[in-house]
Amino acid sequence: MALLRSDRIISGLRRRFGVAAPKLSVRTHWSWKVKATVSAIAAAILFGLFYGGFDAGRIFAGFNVGKVEEERKKMLEELVQLRSENAEFKKNQIELTNSAQMAVGAKDVMAKQLVSLQQENTQLKEETAFFEKLIGSAGGKNGLAVQRLQAERETADTYRFRALVVQGSADAAFKGRMLITATLVNDNKRITVNLPDDQPDLTQTLALDFKTYQRVEGMIKVPAGAQLKALQVRVLQAGVKEARAQQSLQL
Repeated sequence: MALLRSDRIISGLRRRFGVAAPKLSVRTHWSWKVKATVSAIAAAILFGLFYGGFDAGRIFAGFNVGKVEEERKKMLEELVQLRSENAEFKKNQIELTNSAQMAVGAKDVMAKQLVSLQQENTQLKEETAFFEKLIGSAGGKNGLAVQRLQAERETADTYRFRALVVQGSADAAFKGRMLITATLVNDNKRITVNLPDDQPDLTQTLALDFKTYQRVEGMIKVPAGAQLKALQVRVLQAGVKEARAQQSLQL
């Protein structure tokens, strides 16, 4: 029994280590760090080859990334320049528009001033001719007269009045004042306004101090919507109660 076991052991050793035993292979052991490094290098090389081949293929097919990028930068620069020129153009356009508007406004103002000056010049010529004719005569009783009495509505509660007081041949200046009585109708009621008593702010306006003539112009305050129907003007010399001249106007 023991011999049988010995034969089996010897037979097994021959199969394992004898001539008919399988060949042994010796392998080098690699750590995981070395394997990871080698794998990374291989992957990088493969990626480089792939990208280079891909880029070369695009160049071969007529698609150059560098040239496209250069064109893109050039287009961006042109876009920035165009935007800058557009902004400058808009700025100049705004300045020109403002200048044109100012020029038109100045032209309108000058045109209005010209019309006003022409009207004033015409009025002065008429008044000069009137004075030459009027001063050559006595100009009324005691050489004093009220001429060109006018009144017109200015606003809903005001009327503007104008008058010209003229003195004929006289060596001394006339000093006095003008009294005005305005007759109004408001809600079918007659109202009388005496100036400057009812409107003290007109005291200075109605004061007279001249040698040849004096224009008198002012505003009469009335109730809103009231209608001016008549205006009576009297000229009093300083220290004298009797009127030296008077004039009436019916509206």
